[in-house]
Amino acid sequence: MYPVFFTIPGLHLDVAGYGVAMMVAFLVTIIWAANRAAKSGANPDVILNCGFIALLGGVLGGRVMYVAHYWDEFMARGSPLEVIIAIVDVRKGGLEVYGGFLAAVLGVFVYLWRWGHSLRWYFDIVAPSVALGFGIGRIGCFLNGCCWGGLAPELPWAVQFPFGSPPAMAQWLARDPGAALPAELLVHGAGTMAMPREVLRASDEQLLAARRAAEGGSGQIDSLRAQRERATSPEEIARLERQIAELSRAQAGKVDALLLMVGRTMSRFDLSPQDLRRLAAQHPSLKVHPTQLYAAVALGLLAWMLSALYWRRARDGQVIFTLLVAEPICRWTLEVLRADNPVDTAGLTISQFIALCLCATGILG
Repeated sequence: MYPVFFTIPGLHLDVAGYGVAMMVAFLVTIIWAANRAAKSGANPDVILNCGFIALLGGVLGGRVMYVAHYWDEFMARGSPLEVIIAIVDVRKGGLEVYGGFLAAVLGVFVYLWRWGHSLRWYFDIVAPSVALGFGIGRIGCFLNGCCWGGLAPELPWAVQFPFGSPPAMAQWLARDPGAALPAELLVHGAGTMAMPREVLRASDEQLLAARRAAEGGSGQIDSLRAQRERATSPEEIARLERQIAELSRAQAGKVDALLLMVGRTMSRFDLSPQDLRRLAAQHPSLKVHPTQLYAAVALGLLAWMLSALYWRRARDGQVIFTLLVAEPICRWTLEVLRADNPVDTAGLTISQFIALCLCATGILG
């Protein structure tokens, strides 16, 4: 798992593993489809145009569906500005494959229809590339730690994701047996939560600064809280609460609020940054099905089969409709093994419901 693939030197800008996989998928699939178009007498420039339309539609559609699916989580982020920032921040993933697929298909359909190109022929040309792109994208999911499978403690090829990864956090929240974390890896703010994985990417200097900031004000805050407990008049209690709030804000202004909470935990248990990372390494997720890799292999094989079918098809449209039948069957099967999607649409996950609709479309086509 590599949620951050590398950091650009000098700029300190993280490049997400998911983003790298998406870029590779875009370049490889476009080149493959353009080559197929050239060999079969179609216009490769049309494929390039379709690719850029699909890229834009895929990101926008995938994000819109993801936000709609997890709207309550976004609304809990805080102020309207924080919600908007969270919605447009796709650096850590957060794209629904089917949302992106539907938006991309719609955009490409309008483009081909508007300029009078053969819909069935060009969709046949891009169908194998779509399957391959999905497969490479699933490798990005594996790097990011999303779209994980259910528990598989006895499976020889089961995988464990690092501390702070989405599977590990979900298992801790669900109180799965064996997923408990020590108090040293918990932080306390409005509630108690596990330390996010981003904390472990902070430098030693940042973590030590957070600990110093926490220690510098914790004694005063503890003293004020003790006075508040002894206070009897409402006016005195209100005054002490204002002082505690002002001191807490002053502390938060020195370092990031999340790092400050981590600093308090480090101070409480006398942890160094090295201690913190060593302890985190000892608490990965429970073993789960690597459903992302299952999907990558299945979609890679499907792409190869569709490419072979393209050169042997009996009519235009046969390849794209075969994709619409085969991919949803694969997706439905994997949804049974996955542990991250809720059953919230007609007794199915949203992806299973869309897969059912796509499969029916492919059969009718």
